[in-house]
Formats: sequence, C-alpha cells, structure tokens
Amino acid sequence: MLEGSVLFKGLPESDRLAIEDRCVRLKLRNGTYLYHEGQPGDALYVVLSGRVSIWSGGERGEPTLLTVLGQGEMFGEMAVLSNEHLRTASAQAMSRLEVIQILRADIDLLRRKHPRVNDVFLTVLIQRIQRLTMQVAELVELDGSTRLFRQLSRLGDVFGKRPGAHIPISQQQLASMIGLGLRLTNRALNDAQRDGALTLGRGWIAVDDWNMVRRLAGWRYRTD
Repeated sequence: MLEGSVLFKGLPESDRLAIEDRCVRLKLRNGTYLYHEGQPGDALYVVLSGRVSIWSGGERGEPTLLTVLGQGEMFGEMAVLSNEHLRTASAQAMSRLEVIQILRADIDLLRRKHPRVNDVFLTVLIQRIQRLTMQVAELVELDGSTRLFRQLSRLGDVFGKRPGAHIPISQQQLASMIGLGLRLTNRALNDAQRDGALTLGRGWIAVDDWNMVRRLAGWRYRTD
C-alpha cells in the first residue's frame, strides 16, 4: 500500500509493513471534506486513487482553490510537523477518493528511527515553496490569460491530458487559482472555445487541443 509513496521509499520492508498495519484506509465520496482549515490535525494522508482539492479562506466570500493533488501525493503534513498542529487549509474529495491516513505518533516514531524521512519532508516543503515562488513570479510577469492556460495545463498533468476528457473545475475555481477576475477568465476561456481549444460545461472544462493550450500558455516546446 505504501511502497509507491515517496515518504517510504528506501525503508526496510519490515518497518514499512509495521506502519502499514497501523494505517487507516479511507474511502470518501465526491465532495466530502477530510478536514477544514483551523481544525486540529493529528494525521497526514497519501492519495491512493482519485483527486483531492486543497482550499483556503472563504469566511468572507468564495474560498480560494490552492491546488489539486493526485495519486501518490501527500498532504496534511503541515499540521503534523508544526508545533500548533492546526490545519492550514481544507481538503475535499474531487471524485471518489481513497487515501491512507497516517497518525502523527507513527510519523514521529518513523522520523526518530529513520532520520532520512526528515529529508523527504524537507524536499516536499521546498517543492511547495518553489511552487509558490513560481506563482508569485507569474503573477508579476505574465498577463492573466497566459497564467490561466498555464494553470489549465498543470491541471491536465493531474487529471490526464486526454483530449475531450472533463476536468472538474469551474471557471470560478480556475480564476481563484491564479488570482484573476471571473469576467476576464470567462472571456479568455470563451475565446479559446471559439478557436477550438476547449469546451466549457457547467462545472467542468474539456481540453480538445492540448498543443493549442500550450501555445496560449506561452510554452513553445513540450516539457512534459
């Protein structure tokens, strides 16, 4: 169950199996929340199948969609690692979702017994910082339309870049991910739909031509 997770790669099989015996396997319906921002947190999660959306804010309006995570990715670790043990965001199933739950006590034991696990957490945190730094740089340097299609392309990496397949993201949610107004988002997406790049639906976007989306994102050559 844990063999493919970056957190447990390289561990002796006996230790990995011992932790697996203590893990809880959870299955959630689409739309179910695992936890809410501000709640105490005593566990982290690894996605086995499906996708989970990570949200922030919403007390005074629409919450902001921060990111979408897929198979093998870890989340909820900030509450486990911080002294406050509070959730810094909310996590919601975007489809039928299956995760494994690993309690903080087991993570603490694992970190003491295998110090290399701390390096894994450090790598994950660095990747999060790099992603945020990139988003800030794009916010300053790129126009809204270019940011929009870059984010859409990244969502394709999570959901799969199959032409015509539905990405269950609304225009409002996509706008919130890049800090762009809904009116400008609608205009850019409608223009792309008119040109044959994508199809818009109620609560979903289907990309029909990923190469066109890459060009709209300002990426001349394929990097995936």
